[in-house]
Amino acid sequence: MNNLYLALGSILLIALIALVGFVSKKLGALRDPLQIWEALNNVGLLPIRMRAWIFSTVVGIANPYSKSINFRITELRKGKSCGVMKETKAISNPFRCVHAAALITFGETVGGLAVFTLLGKKDRAILTNINAEYIKVSRGLLTASSVIQPIKDREIKELVNEVLIKNAAFETVAKLTLTWKVDLKDQ
Repeated sequence: MNNLYLALGSILLIALIALVGFVSKKLGALRDPLQIWEALNNVGLLPIRMRAWIFSTVVGIANPYSKSINFRITELRKGKSCGVMKETKAISNPFRCVHAAALITFGETVGGLAVFTLLGKKDRAILTNINAEYIKVSRGLLTASSVIQPIKDREIKELVNEVLIKNAAFETVAKLTLTWKVDLKDQ
């Protein structure tokens, strides 16, 4: 019986090492986060929570500041991104609620992923403006979502998307409007 556990553990360790190698190789392709998301979701042996953790870790490697908050991306599709963040002492302010900077980092990460799913390999986008409206005190488990329409006009120079951050009672606690300068290349 011990040999069976040892064999299973070895197989799992080898698979995890292979997965980390695969994800590291794909890290350079984070310009297309959807590709990494779909690749992770095609690994049937991994639990869904593990996939979300790995993807969020990869995002944190590509965008180191986002590692300052503990978030998980829960959904990623063309033009749509959703994530969750739990209030912790590390991201709280003296008033025992989530700090505004943590909310902005969370919203920028979720909104940015929604934008980057629409870009081609040679396209670029850089955030030029954030407008944040704090509606309610933010505590507990927070959910952020951003939906943006597909890019139809390849001549545009600016893209705007909204991110809604809600609490566990589905009350909107913050609304961010992100403005991106885009450089769309011919594919």
